[in-house]
Amino acid sequence: MARIITVTSGKGGVGKTSISLNLSLSLASEGFKVCLFDADLGLANVNILTGIYPKKDLESVISGQFSLNDIMIKNYQGIDIIPGSSGVEKIADLTQTQTGTLISAFLDLEDYDYFIFDTSAGISSQVLSFCMASHEIILVATCEPTSLTDAYSMLKVLSKYQYDCPVKVVINQVTSGKSAQRAYAGLKETVKKFLPIKVEPLGIVASDKNVRAAVISQTPFFLLFPDTIASKCIKTITDKLINKAGQTGDMPLEIFWDKCLSFLETHYKPKKEPAPQKEPVEETAPVQEKKENHPQIEKALLHIELKLSSLIKEVGDIKRFLEAHTFIPKKDNEKALALPEPKEISLDFESWLKRNSK
Repeated sequence: MARIITVTSGKGGVGKTSISLNLSLSLASEGFKVCLFDADLGLANVNILTGIYPKKDLESVISGQFSLNDIMIKNYQGIDIIPGSSGVEKIADLTQTQTGTLISAFLDLEDYDYFIFDTSAGISSQVLSFCMASHEIILVATCEPTSLTDAYSMLKVLSKYQYDCPVKVVINQVTSGKSAQRAYAGLKETVKKFLPIKVEPLGIVASDKNVRAAVISQTPFFLLFPDTIASKCIKTITDKLINKAGQTGDMPLEIFWDKCLSFLETHYKPKKEPAPQKEPVEETAPVQEKKENHPQIEKALLHIELKLSSLIKEVGDIKRFLEAHTFIPKKDNEKALALPEPKEISLDFESWLKRNSK
């Protein structure tokens, strides 16, 4: 049993992975056993922020080559990390056997107090499956209009799939308290007006030059600069999460994965068409009769085509006949061409055919 939290965002570059990692470390510093699942496919940012580059990922577990304990980064500054990478991308296409392998792998894990899923940015099938299977979602955004718009888009999709738990919002890279308040208030008002989903504030993380220095040194800022303003913000968010423990309830990991994979199965895997059934003998006769009529149809079409070709040729003959009997009218002060007076031309088509057939 673990308290499962999915950290996501509608837009990349808002610091989602940094918050996931430092929040995990902050929870561990309070004595909780924490596992961070790196499900960010884009840049594998947990690797960049920690300087750890694992050789095996979740794909090795799905294929049955290794167990989760084999690929897990154990006790990194008090937390365990599961590298997802390409294995996360394949979750949507798992066979029934691979699904069983994945769920069994998580059954073998030891118990955790917190299981944090750091997802990719955006609304891919994998991201949505993690969100829909979680009782708690932390949505990270900044004060920028584009970030707030993308955050609203994420909430809109979650509403579409009837996610019914309040989504916790963290405003990151905040330069002033007022701007954070305006950003959250605007998002909440828009959601309240147009969506059935609920949002609630979890906290802010202030813009901090030490965060940049921590990224360069590949050490989480919560460890490198424990007293900096960003670390204090993370600590406040941690305290708020701990105080709300019990409101959402813990969940066995196997139940989480079952919900996650069921969501993908229902909404993203193409439905298999049923195999065509053999028709009874008495119903095959009309089908056979139609097949036998195909040569007759082709013969009729060929006959029509020949008739059309003949008609086109005859119309061409009529055209040439008319052009040959055209006369030029006389003009003043000019001699008319020595052409015989044209005879009356019958434009009766049947008479013309009889005359030309002689």
